Formats: sequence, structure tokens, C-alpha cells
Amino acid sequence: MILYKKVLFLLVLILLIPTYIFSQSSFQTWPTIEVSGEIIDDLDIKFKFRSKYDHDEKGFDATWFNMGLSYKYEKMSFGLFFRQIYAMKDDDRFAELRPHFDLSYKINDNLKLRLRNEYRIFELNNNIFRYRLRLAYSLNIWDNYNPFFQNEINFSEGSLVRDRIILGLSIKIKDSPFQIVPSYILESNRKESSSETNSFLWSFRNIINISCNIKF
Repeated sequence: MILYKKVLFLLVLILLIPTYIFSQSSFQTWPTIEVSGEIIDDLDIKFKFRSKYDHDEKGFDATWFNMGLSYKYEKMSFGLFFRQIYAMKDDDRFAELRPHFDLSYKINDNLKLRLRNEYRIFELNNNIFRYRLRLAYSLNIWDNYNPFFQNEINFSEGSLVRDRIILGLSIKIKDSPFQIVPSYILESNRKESSSETNSFLWSFRNIINISCNIKF
């Protein structure tokens, strides 16, 4: 009976993912690896690598590497990180450096809030600050299978510039440090209009993210 419910939930999850993502021109897959381990009590070191493959361009749109420290105190955690990014723009490869600070608060067993303040150091453009606010809700209904929903909004230079809606499933492999996290992301990005002054458009991107998390 329990197995039946798990299979039924997975089928419903698949049906909830919009079927048109495979026919849209803006569709990406993000393979991700995250490794973390405790240095001392409540202090973790974290590493994360991600590649972004664009199916329309038939190539990698960007890759980045992230590392830093996270300290947990009761219901709060504080993180200091550094990210190095390589991305493509008009067939040219450019770099971005992104130091950032995370502040997370665990509201209850299911609900968590995270605020990220990042400074984006561009190779080709002016440097800017960006603020990211994420609300994460997880359903702890099974021991090793936890569905989750997240919504993250991004602000920069006084404007809303990005919104991400995330639906996924966290799968913990028994008696191992491994966790597999597949998710679907609907990303909305604000773009300034090139034809009209003081106007903007929204572009949409469909993303399948497959993350392998390893915790020691």
C-alpha cells in the first residue's frame, strides 16, 4: 500500500510538470553536484558545481563553481560563499565573480526562508548588487522521499528582475551520504526593451534540474 502511494505521487508529480517544456525553444537542463561536510559542531563547508545546457543552442550556456562556509545556530543559519561563473553571450565567453551572504530561518519543520545578498562582479558590464528571497516548503511524509515547493524572487537596482517557481522531490538513498534531487523550474526573467525607452519584457525558461547531493 505504501509503495502504491509513492508510485501514485510520482505519477501526479510528472503530470503537474507542464508537458510543453520539451517543445519550447527556451529549455535547459542543469546537472548539479553538491558536496558538504561538518568541520566542527554546527559549522559546515560546502562545494557546488552546476552546468547549464541549453537545448535550443545545443550547447552549455553557463557553468559555475561555488564554495563557502555555513554556520547553524538554533533555527537560523549564516553562510558566506564565493561563486565563479563562466557564461556565453553572443558566442563570446565571459566570466563573473559573485561573493554572497546567506541568511536562513527555519520557521517550522516544513517551512524555511532564505535571504541572499550577492555582489555581481562582471567582466563586461558594471558591477551590481542583487537580493534573492526564497520561500521553501517541504512535505515530510515519507522517510526517504520528500516532495517540495520553492519560490524565489530576485531584486536588483530597485526592480524585480527574476522569479523562479520550483517543484521537486528529494530522494535520500538509505545507508549512504547520497541524496538525489530532481526538480522542475519555471524561470521568468525581466528584459529591458531595445525598441522602447523605459519599457521591459518578460522571458520564460523551462528547466529540469538533476542534483546529486553528498553529505559527509
